[in-house]
Amino acid sequence: MSSSKTPSSTLSASALKPLKLNSSGLGQSTKPSSPKLSTPKLSFSLGGDSQNTAKSDTTTKTTFAKSLFAKPKFAAFSIGEPTANVIKKPAPWSPSTTALILVKREVETHDSMSFTFAAADEALFDFKPGQFVTLAAKIDNKTHYRAYSISSVPQQKQLRLTIKRVPDGLVSNWLADNLNIGDSLSALNIAGQFNSSDCKHKSKLLLISAGCGITPVMSIAKTLLAHDSDTDIEFLHCARDKDNVIFHDEMKKLLAQHRNFNVQLLLENSDGFASFSADKNTDSCALSHQTGMVSSGVIQQLYPDLKERTIFLCGPVGFMKAVENIAQESDFDMANFFQESFTPAANNEQQDHISSDASTASVMLHVPDFSVEKEVVQGSSLLEVLENNGVPIIGACRAGVCGSCKCKVTKGSVKSTSTETLTAEEIEQGFVLACSSTVEEDVAVALS
Repeated sequence: MSSSKTPSSTLSASALKPLKLNSSGLGQSTKPSSPKLSTPKLSFSLGGDSQNTAKSDTTTKTTFAKSLFAKPKFAAFSIGEPTANVIKKPAPWSPSTTALILVKREVETHDSMSFTFAAADEALFDFKPGQFVTLAAKIDNKTHYRAYSISSVPQQKQLRLTIKRVPDGLVSNWLADNLNIGDSLSALNIAGQFNSSDCKHKSKLLLISAGCGITPVMSIAKTLLAHDSDTDIEFLHCARDKDNVIFHDEMKKLLAQHRNFNVQLLLENSDGFASFSADKNTDSCALSHQTGMVSSGVIQQLYPDLKERTIFLCGPVGFMKAVENIAQESDFDMANFFQESFTPAANNEQQDHISSDASTASVMLHVPDFSVEKEVVQGSSLLEVLENNGVPIIGACRAGVCGSCKCKVTKGSVKSTSTETLTAEEIEQGFVLACSSTVEEDVAVALS
């Protein structure tokens, strides 16, 4: 992340005029004249050379990426002049009008990578820590939409997404293999109910994550720490082994910088972790770790004050269910328990569940607005049959969370597993989330 620094003011040598003697020579003036200094001019700027602010169409993508991290340059203005309009807060990023430009790629683990984007207009990214953004990737002349959790902090000019390769992950794997510095992507929106702004929490937190579920949880931790919060943060991250610990170095730095932040790793296999932790940085503090799986005994041992904390949890579905059961068995107040329902594992499991419900019987799908009249397998995913028949519906999170695949069933019925983003009125009117619905009988669907 870049940090802004206030540049010091400077006087230029040319701003001072030399003293001049009386033209008649020394000693011939009845009284000494007072030399006058011209008004000195100061130079400063808050973000770059004004001549480079407006970029021409011929500016390369790479030049744009480098300019975002350039040191401040100086532009002149005079003392005493009004300065009210000099400092302007950048407008927030608008995904509907401004593309994202990739400015940095970082390898986190053997199968995960962080992508740092900037807005083409250098706007600030305004979001709630823990939320996700929906990207649009054009692959083989077809646009695919996927939602990814944000791992950076709000109100910055960079937006970081940390993405893990997954089996058959069309968009995730394509991004890792094809997206280069300077490339641009369109985006739809930033959303998500799992965030530290809307989820009211105590002054003591327990952040729990596993695998790539660390992404939104890291955003929550970094944001609270960046604002000099007095929140007591305990962070428990679970991984298979040392090679699968995402943000290892970043967590070590936060641990060294903040007394109110503590990290505990839980590894299924910790062989070689001690030397790995000591050698990765020059920091003397290494991450504490244990070997094993998450359990009630481990949680009680590590966090005897569990009931005094608010829990934020993100990880694979099975892992989150296990942690939820542990909390309930410990008589934890579940009003202080928040978990992210959008994860890659959740997507896969939900789609597997939908596929397993499909039968050999067939029903009719009608989409009048797009002249679709097709026989489909009963129990099929509504999102998949719409996509397969050319209906331009957007399926971003594919887990019933973002609401991008909302459509209206005007005839017949479907079976839905999620209505998370729908209002009671919309449900009454027949709106459903296509990614979380299966076709049970002849149906007619409209996208608006």
